[in-house]
Amino acid sequence: MTPPSPARPHPGFGTGAELWFFRHGEVHPDWHGRAYGGMDVPLSDRGVADTEERVHAFGALPFRNVVSSNLVRARALGEGLARKTGAELEITPALAEIQRGEWAGQSIAKLHATRPAEVAAYFADPWNFVVPKAESDRDVFARAWPAVERTVLAPRGGLVAVTAHYNVIRVLVAYLLGVAPCDSFCLRVDLASAVALRDDVGGWKLLRSNVRTPEGSRA
Repeated sequence: MTPPSPARPHPGFGTGAELWFFRHGEVHPDWHGRAYGGMDVPLSDRGVADTEERVHAFGALPFRNVVSSNLVRARALGEGLARKTGAELEITPALAEIQRGEWAGQSIAKLHATRPAEVAAYFADPWNFVVPKAESDRDVFARAWPAVERTVLAPRGGLVAVTAHYNVIRVLVAYLLGVAPCDSFCLRVDLASAVALRDDVGGWKLLRSNVRTPEGSRA
């Protein structure tokens, strides 16, 4: 079942599980300022270094499962965390970044200049707006949430890491906390940063927001 738009907070499962969402590191400079979305673009040298730093910083946490996007920029972090922690690793296209369709590969500045109505419509209603041959937030939710939900529920409790992309994390965190899709862009998740939530009785609780170490500022 898909959530309503605007969303209401997810009631939670009461498992006590901690769900850590990790965004991949910086991509290669050739792709800076472009709407690459679900294209499989590589990390930059800085992105590789940041990935290694996140693995080192979070490697002491007792993750029981790591679920990762199949795209190389996020998969590198998922594989590193699983290797460091000994967690079970699942790699799935369900967590790939949003498909941008006709926008894919184009300059973001050019899109704002040449297709301003489309860009404005997307930010006004990302849950429903679809660029030709692309995905809406609704589409992203429909494929990504079942993969995360399944991992949270079986087995119950413990720590779960999800290594993915900005729009996937934005959509899922907004869903769990009850943030309306049009307001979800206020959820900041920088490159190579993490957001943590706990599945408490009565709903999900935001524990950490946009952090680069497990001890980062509480939400």
